[in-house]
Amino acid sequence: MKDVLQTRIKQEDDKVVISRSQDVQAILDYNKEKQIAGTKAHSEMRHVGQIPFVVVEMWLKESGLRLGSQEFAQYVKKKLMSGDFSKLIVHGY
Repeated sequence: MKDVLQTRIKQEDDKVVISRSQDVQAILDYNKEKQIAGTKAHSEMRHVGQIPFVVVEMWLKESGLRLGSQEFAQYVKKKLMSGDFSKLIVHGY
């Protein structure tokens, strides 16, 4: 799966502007394929989905939480269950 993460750095006036982008179509296609394939939804160990790096970075910035913390895991779960990011999950969280 190819999901290239790009970082661009440029100077505007007296500021350094960093922008990040990622082509997430491969991730969305993979998640959809797994939804159609009907992977086990109620197994204790199951694939929930994939979240693009740029989305994780955005959520870290929004929440002010630390990657790997229990609080951030709960924040991610809330985001995924909101319906706004349903294409990132295979079966419910």
